[in-house]
Amino acid sequence: MSVQVFIPTFNRSAKLARAVESVLAQTAGDAEVVILDNHSEDDTPAVVAALMAADPRITYVRRERNIGMIANFNAIRSLVTADFFCVLTDDDEYEPCFLETALACFGKDPRIRFVACNAPTLLHGEVVKSQLDAWQEGFYPANTTVFKCLSGHYPLITNCLLRAETAGDFVFHEDLGNVGDGMLLTCLFCKYDAYISKVTTGSWNSDGENASTLLKADPALLVDTAIREAQHYRAFCQKNGIVMRGLPMLWLKRFLTVLMAADRSGFRHVREASEMRRSFWPSTIAVLWILHQLRVIRLFHKALLLFRRLSLSWVARRGKAGLRHS
Repeated sequence: MSVQVFIPTFNRSAKLARAVESVLAQTAGDAEVVILDNHSEDDTPAVVAALMAADPRITYVRRERNIGMIANFNAIRSLVTADFFCVLTDDDEYEPCFLETALACFGKDPRIRFVACNAPTLLHGEVVKSQLDAWQEGFYPANTTVFKCLSGHYPLITNCLLRAETAGDFVFHEDLGNVGDGMLLTCLFCKYDAYISKVTTGSWNSDGENASTLLKADPALLVDTAIREAQHYRAFCQKNGIVMRGLPMLWLKRFLTVLMAADRSGFRHVREASEMRRSFWPSTIAVLWILHQLRVIRLFHKALLLFRRLSLSWVARRGKAGLRHS
């Protein structure tokens, strides 16, 4: 079974070397490392040349000009030639067991089209959470986990291994920017059978500014992102003939995002600076204004925090019960 690990990069030569070495150190799966250099202006070409001289499993694709981060990521789907593929961001690393763990999971059921492994979020070197805290290990049929994904509990895309046949749907939407991985994974879970592994095979460093932090800092952009996610989800389901189970939740998410953004920066600012006037009926905007005046979002936020705590507690209890009976 052949594997390709794609590493898009730009001006991160020191971190890139660590990322590449983490792939070459895998305990299973003789992977080809494909570096997609978005015309770096530092010493990336020299660093890659040294890496290639030491190991023939590395392929180097250097752009003649910077085509933008999203376009560089989206080039992956046309370059897949192996049986399996994955993407590793240039500032992250794999544990040596990633490919061995993921490939073993594919053997559990022939229907599995991609495997998502655990990769906790680190803050200054300490584990703060895991995107898979709300999941149990096991097989998930297509279109059964959309609510988990749309509520923000989607796995880290870097620790997912996919069969080549999914490459056509490996799309990051330009208008979602750096947070498009959530919609990408939502669509994959809608269309394909998947397996969740709770084995830790990597991590994500949340130190400093990141896409999620920057998004939360701009209330209008937050609203626009929620609006566009609903549009992309609807288009994907219609194109593939998939029942749109998550559409009501995405509508609710749009409305709640408006209320949350308005609570931060004022309803008028959000209405004028975002796409909501082009996306909502005037009557809907009027209802949202009334709900904003009543500060409904603050009560909802408290209820949501309580629900999440109860949900995570339930998943943890189920996990412990499974271990006792195994």
